[in-house]
Amino acid sequence: MWKALYAIIWLVAIAGPLAEVGAKSSRRQVRLRTPPQLVLDEYLSYEDMMEYLDRLALAYRDRLKLQDAGRSYEGRELRVAKITNGIERSDKKVIFMDAALHAREWMTPITALYVIHQLVVESRENAYLLANTDWVILPLANPDGYEYSRNKNSWWRNTRKPNVNNCYGTNLNRNFDLGWGGGFPELKDPCDENFAGTEPFSEAEARTVRDIMHSLVDNKLGFMYLSLHTANRSIFYPWVNEPSPIHNNHEHEEIAQYAAASIRSSTGTIIKPNQGFKYGGRIGGTSVDYAFSVGFPLSFVFEMSGMGPDGVEYKFFPPAQYIRYLVHESWVGIRALTEKAIEKYPSYRPIFIPQQHNLLTNAA
Repeated sequence: MWKALYAIIWLVAIAGPLAEVGAKSSRRQVRLRTPPQLVLDEYLSYEDMMEYLDRLALAYRDRLKLQDAGRSYEGRELRVAKITNGIERSDKKVIFMDAALHAREWMTPITALYVIHQLVVESRENAYLLANTDWVILPLANPDGYEYSRNKNSWWRNTRKPNVNNCYGTNLNRNFDLGWGGGFPELKDPCDENFAGTEPFSEAEARTVRDIMHSLVDNKLGFMYLSLHTANRSIFYPWVNEPSPIHNNHEHEEIAQYAAASIRSSTGTIIKPNQGFKYGGRIGGTSVDYAFSVGFPLSFVFEMSGMGPDGVEYKFFPPAQYIRYLVHESWVGIRALTEKAIEKYPSYRPIFIPQQHNLLTNAA
């Protein structure tokens, strides 16, 4: 009898509180694993984006790591998200994606955040995109210009670094060291939105993108570069700086066509795949050409659609009510690009690094 009574007392006095502690611990883990909501009915500020990434990284520490990769001219953090399936392997290849090199392309950073959400929060559904591949994503490459566009001049395209004659800003997608300054006279006009800068990589933001590229290539990890833009409804690839096709043009063409077909099947939107030069002639200093030249075997620009489900072309500034629709449409294309790229470049296929990689300057 006394043994039975003692057992009851032990259960009430000790086991009960321990069970409660265990329950609290379990609830705490659930709370930490609850993802923050990604707002898709308004254009987020720089601060809102950084807060979302912080909260997401806290909930998914095993799959998402954040890194301060550099600072913009005005001192904003250029934050990179590194995404894995939680399994470290030396043979994993890496996709590097950036967004918002051009400030007024508001749909690009929110789309990059949605990609991060899909890979981290919806990791089971998208496990095949992470099985042998890690992702490095810079969701807001031009935060100074983006904030200026949101708050002062919506059509602003460039950085905010001062130039001569009281003019401001450099076009980041003309600031890379491959054919820099070539194409048309406006690239050398410090008051034009196409200004390529005073020299290759004159902009801190471009140097940050460059350094990420070189780190991945030097470690034989980077196999696809993808830069998000709006709103020409196209997927293009090198060369932009010259008319000749690249050595694996057929692979780029096949991957781009597959993504375009996926989007058309999903929403009916027509995306045009082609070599970049064939769209508008020669443009030097682009990130897509530079990435390919230094060793990414696949390099794409995805010019996402700015056309709403109502059939109206809104270009850079679709109404907030259509953000969700356009973000999902773009994800269909990004997912398809990745599927076909992984098919072409399985983990056992070596990455070819061109000889000119070692000849290109890496100086600021």
